[in-house]
Order: sequence, then C-alpha cells, then structure tokens
Amino acid sequence: MRRLMAIATLVAVAASGCYASFPAPQPPPPTTMTTWGPMGGMTISTGMCAGQVALTGGTAALSDPCFTGNANVVLCTDTTAPNPVRCAASPGILGVTGTGGDVIAYARMK
Repeated sequence: MRRLMAIATLVAVAASGCYASFPAPQPPPPTTMTTWGPMGGMTISTGMCAGQVALTGGTAALSDPCFTGNANVVLCTDTTAPNPVRCAASPGILGVTGTGGDVIAYARMK
C-alpha cells in the first residue's frame, strides 16, 4: 500500500510540473522594424494609430507620440454628419477642426 501511495505521489508531482495552458498568449506585433543594406539602413513604422475624438467648439488637439511631424498622412472623417473636417499633424499633436461637437474618426497612415 505504501509503495502504491509513493508511486501515486510521484506521478502527481511529475504531472503538476508539466502543466501549461494552451494556446499561450501571443506578444503584440512590433510597431517598428530597422533594417540595413548595402545602400544604407532605414527604420519602417508598421504601427498605425487610430481612434476617435469629440470636437469642442469645432476644434480638438490630440496629444499622441505616434504623430511625428507634418509629413504624416492622416485620414479624418466626421462620423456624426457629412460635415467638412481638417486634420493637421505636427510632432506629438493632431489638430482637428470641424463643426460643433461632432465626433471625428482619424487614422495615421504614414
């Protein structure tokens, strides 16, 4: 009986050390990639920042480090009504102008 209990205990201890939850959580995708070649190197930004912002009095300024300068390509659309929208990126800030308190969806493409 003692031998059977010892074997059962060893099997239980060995089995508990082998437990792993599947599937394992995946890491988030990288947002930048750096490469080098014979003609030089470069860094490519694979991430895209996007979201929505509500205007206050027709304007909003969104602070986000993904906006790196005025060469960023940013798409904006008014999700409340078919009103015109203007988005202008600068380092760390997206300036949005539109109508009243409309909600604006934005996405940085480059």
